[in-house]
Amino acid sequence: MHSSHPSKVSTLRGQLLGQQMRQLRQQTGLTLEQAAAYLNRDQSGLGRFERAEWPFPRQDVQLLLDLYGVGERPMRDYYLRLSEEAWRRDEWETEFDDAIYDRSFVDLPWLEGRATHIFAFDLGHVPGLLQTPEYAAALIREAETAQATDALIARWVEMRMKRQTVLQGAQPIRFTSVLTESVLRARTGGDEVMRAQLDHLARLARRHHIEVRVLPMSAGAGAGVDGAFMVFGMPQPYPEVAYVEHFGGRIFLEWPKSTRFVQLYDRLTASALTPKESGELIMTIAEEL
Repeated sequence: MHSSHPSKVSTLRGQLLGQQMRQLRQQTGLTLEQAAAYLNRDQSGLGRFERAEWPFPRQDVQLLLDLYGVGERPMRDYYLRLSEEAWRRDEWETEFDDAIYDRSFVDLPWLEGRATHIFAFDLGHVPGLLQTPEYAAALIREAETAQATDALIARWVEMRMKRQTVLQGAQPIRFTSVLTESVLRARTGGDEVMRAQLDHLARLARRHHIEVRVLPMSAGAGAGVDGAFMVFGMPQPYPEVAYVEHFGGRIFLEWPKSTRFVQLYDRLTASALTPKESGELIMTIAEEL
């Protein structure tokens, strides 16, 4: 795996701001030409703002929010703060913690839908994109205990399954997974659910765009890694992004801070079994259940 960085200065924040400002315009039924005229700008210039080719000026964002009827203070603060931060490369969640109105503005589905390649390391469970519905439901039920109803759990599982469409179709993303042997030997959901999950994992691993490697117990407890993480390889001109989830929250790190996760992933891959050996181990454990 090689760390990469874009030749241009665009960031995912910039892309997000442009996308959301375009959605606001379309929701009000205004054309690009009409919005540009309101700003006394050229139509092509506003188009570049919306495509994140140019930084979206804060003053223009403020004027467009008036035009689009966004009057609520939390929402206005969110968009204006995003316009100020859109061209920085740094941690997302910690910087936006007090300003995020809609926390889904930067989440896994948003990144998964734009990535060209995802690298994932897991030591607690099978990654979400490779889960069966029954396994996903068991995980969610364990995490939420009695707080979630069956209907809500079913909705969350449905959303997780919908995310998996990025691995399907004519141009699926590449997905590379390293997971610990302990993940395979857990009895999540019981033997039947776990056996079906392992069979599913083995089938997916045979696809040309999916690679699964198992880090054996002999390699140690995750080679000294504290927790799971993901790295999203993004198309130019956007930077790669590392994602870490922990008890205190989520952190998204853009290049160059993502580089250390790339290097760590390379070390984990070097310690893991080959894809062929991993597939054999997965099936062996499945047969033992």
